[in-house]
Amino acid sequence: MFNKLKQILAPIRYWNELPLRQLDDRPATTQAPASKIPPVVIQTWEDRLFGKTHLREMAAFRALNPELSFELWDRDQRQAYMQEKWGGHAIFPIYQKSLFGPMRTDIFRYCLMADRGGFYFDISKGCTVPLRTLYGPETEALITFEPHLSHIACEAAVAPHLLHPDKLLLQWGFGFAPGHAIPLRTIENICAEYPRYQGQTFAFPKDAIRELTGPIMFTKSVRDVYARGPLPNIVQAGIDFNRHGVFALKGSKVRYMTVPAYTKAKNQPIVL
Repeated sequence: MFNKLKQILAPIRYWNELPLRQLDDRPATTQAPASKIPPVVIQTWEDRLFGKTHLREMAAFRALNPELSFELWDRDQRQAYMQEKWGGHAIFPIYQKSLFGPMRTDIFRYCLMADRGGFYFDISKGCTVPLRTLYGPETEALITFEPHLSHIACEAAVAPHLLHPDKLLLQWGFGFAPGHAIPLRTIENICAEYPRYQGQTFAFPKDAIRELTGPIMFTKSVRDVYARGPLPNIVQAGIDFNRHGVFALKGSKVRYMTVPAYTKAKNQPIVL
């Protein structure tokens, strides 16, 4: 009953953000310098409809990066891509059996980065400086850290290679050259860990999602790759992109008018 009431009241709460408008892709408007990371920013959401403040904030992020193309992938585009490119891989049935949109988004970002490379940013996130100021032409991976401590200790052999071995790796924004070891390892780890989560009910699904496909899994995977030895051409951009990352663009919560947030779910499985 309470959730129904919230759905009824949402248009009143966000009346000044309506009507929701469509966000289109934006090709680059200037020539991109040579780079091993493809000059494209991939974002995804279930549809293409957003409130006016959120649209304005995304337009500002795009304007800071005129040499990058911006692509928005909706639910149907994600599904078609995963089926075409990853249909024969063990990750695809996990994608299909994931019960929460953020899990499918997590898996999609790793798969697309492993396949095509580029930059990925969550639709509600951004950066207040041009991305080109954070990396160079030889950079093969741009990663950064959350301000939050990791509850999993970093191996002694890996810690010297990380700027913040006590922190979680941030996975709402990053960049990779195609075929990079980090997204590939993340996909492998999700496939390996999936049976432990299959059909299990979790009091707080959000926590389990963070472990299986979210920042905890991504942190584990980055550490796994570094455990193999030093990695060249990786930029570790401090905390939150050297404090320039934007965790929540203004107006971004309006998107939950059409797609409910997953964070309040309780006592549910996360994968079939």
